[in-house]
Amino acid sequence: MAFRDKVVLVTGGNSGIGKAIAIHFSKEKAKVVIIGRTKATIDAVKDICTANSGNEAMGIQADISKDADVEMIVNKVTETYGRLDVLVNNAGVFITDNIFTATMENFDAHINTNLRGNFNLTRLFVPLLIKAQGNVINISGAEAVKYVEGLLTESLSKAAAQLLTKYVAYELGPKKVRCNSVALGYVTGTKILERANMDPKEFGREFLPLVPLGEVIEPEDVANTVAFIASDAARHITGQNIIVDGGFCC
Repeated sequence: MAFRDKVVLVTGGNSGIGKAIAIHFSKEKAKVVIIGRTKATIDAVKDICTANSGNEAMGIQADISKDADVEMIVNKVTETYGRLDVLVNNAGVFITDNIFTATMENFDAHINTNLRGNFNLTRLFVPLLIKAQGNVINISGAEAVKYVEGLLTESLSKAAAQLLTKYVAYELGPKKVRCNSVALGYVTGTKILERANMDPKEFGREFLPLVPLGEVIEPEDVANTVAFIASDAARHITGQNIIVDGGFCC
């Protein structure tokens, strides 16, 4: 297994896309660290990952928008493993708005989690990532590449995360640490639309005709892509934004 005994941390790893990523790495026998805000769902994913890998998965209840929580995460991983091979910055906030309806509360919510939290985790994990010659994968969105109505402040945070990806890749490249982002189209099987008070079925009916492949993306599809980018098979890929959207951005 390519990730046997490697340490993989997934923020938002207790549900949706993050859960699929965490479980995928556990099947590759990695030591998985699951970050989330709800203990019950963290524990459920932790049990699955432990059973899959044979390694005791770690679950940490935390909010990455809070500095103290980020420092706690870094301290626990450092004390337990002393290394980090893969950091998947997946946790995110999703609120719909446009220039007419956007508020500074929306802006701050997106920036604090989707950008600030990811940046904070990444910078504090640099010593462990260098030690492992590991890599960082930031989960972004197609809306940061192509205009999507109603996603103004969310898109701003995702576009900034893509730029952060390039800076981290360039500055840590000499240390053999890679960094890439994955820009996603519509992924089914998550609660993100419901949390934004949107009907997934209605959204799917409107969105799918805009997708050349005509298919929704499953969380497991994202996990497969993330695992490939994190693997040695992609060892020359860094500083890139990989678009997984069925062709939407064409």
